[in-house]
Amino acid sequence: MQFQTLSKRDYFFSQPHQPFFTLGIFNAIVFMALFVPIYHGVFGYEPKLFHAFSMIFLVFTNFFFGFLYTTFPRFSGTAPIEPRRYLMVFLFMALASISFLVSPLFYPALYAAMVLVAIAFAMTLRTFYEIYKRCTLPKRDQYWIIVALGIGAMSDLFFLFYSIPCGCDKHIVYEVARNFGIYLYLIFLAFVVAFRMVPFFSHVMSWQKNEKLHILFFALMLLHSFIDTSFPKVLFVVDLAAALLIAREIKAINFPKTSEPLLWVLHLALYWLALALFLSSAVEFFESFFGWYSFALPLHLLVLGFLTTILIGFGTRVTLGHSGNMLRVDKAGVLIFYFTQIVVLGRIIFSFAASFGKVTPAFDISATLWILLFVAWIGKYGGVLMFGKRL
Repeated sequence: MQFQTLSKRDYFFSQPHQPFFTLGIFNAIVFMALFVPIYHGVFGYEPKLFHAFSMIFLVFTNFFFGFLYTTFPRFSGTAPIEPRRYLMVFLFMALASISFLVSPLFYPALYAAMVLVAIAFAMTLRTFYEIYKRCTLPKRDQYWIIVALGIGAMSDLFFLFYSIPCGCDKHIVYEVARNFGIYLYLIFLAFVVAFRMVPFFSHVMSWQKNEKLHILFFALMLLHSFIDTSFPKVLFVVDLAAALLIAREIKAINFPKTSEPLLWVLHLALYWLALALFLSSAVEFFESFFGWYSFALPLHLLVLGFLTTILIGFGTRVTLGHSGNMLRVDKAGVLIFYFTQIVVLGRIIFSFAASFGKVTPAFDISATLWILLFVAWIGKYGGVLMFGKRL
């Protein structure tokens, strides 16, 4: 495709990742900025609901859709997905974002946002399942991608049920919605994609993937989701087992040493998956047996250390590669990769500071670092992403 002959509007919608990534970045900045006053009680809005739903479904899901609408048919050896299909899903996700944005002022808009996200999931699952049925290539990864997306849709519906007022205690509903949305949807889906793409990008030819890797990791994430509230004292054992499983597989891959930023940032993300699970296990042990409250640090180690690092790495690579630019990152791009790790460190510092009663300013600093990360990325690569600017 000769992108230079397209208008800016036509170029923006010409590939799936462009509108979805742009919406995801916008939401990452806006909803974190809005979460700060909500967390401090400025709005009469439940902070945990606002934060969990916005991050899972309006930030990370947009990045997933942008990536998968491009790569899922490539995984399957089928023709690209027609623009009308992914643009309709994008429309629903954009309307969901707008609805959620006004929900602090008009709470029923929250229900509309959740229903719109459910429709987007349903359309995506239908499209991907049609491709899956036509696929004649090995399709284990495609199967697990569909499973993860299906669980993401279930999580959205659990959030919808939780958000509807009633006279009953729905704490367990929220916990299931959050754990399914993070561990069985976000983390598991990123795990499936990462273990397919990162070795491929690294030209690892000798690695033979553990045939039971997907089912074992899925089972451990499922177990984590259910025992988180029912048997918390054994939760650290589950995450330790998951950490050892991932560490063993990374060792088997034996990534080559590289100074190429677009490779080492992806390697770093996979190392973070094992490390975050190991650290989570340690934190959960101290929470269960010593009464320390970490302010959801295990969850954030995975979401920031693994998921955000892989997101920034993949997002940069896809943006450069699909715009006709060279797959090369300059010093400013490398600084963004390093800054991603500062965001993780900021969240760790917040958990320790908050555990000693120093929520402010540690929370505000942590949130600001997140916002600055995406502001820096869009400042560097926004023109490339949206309009195909040549660097």
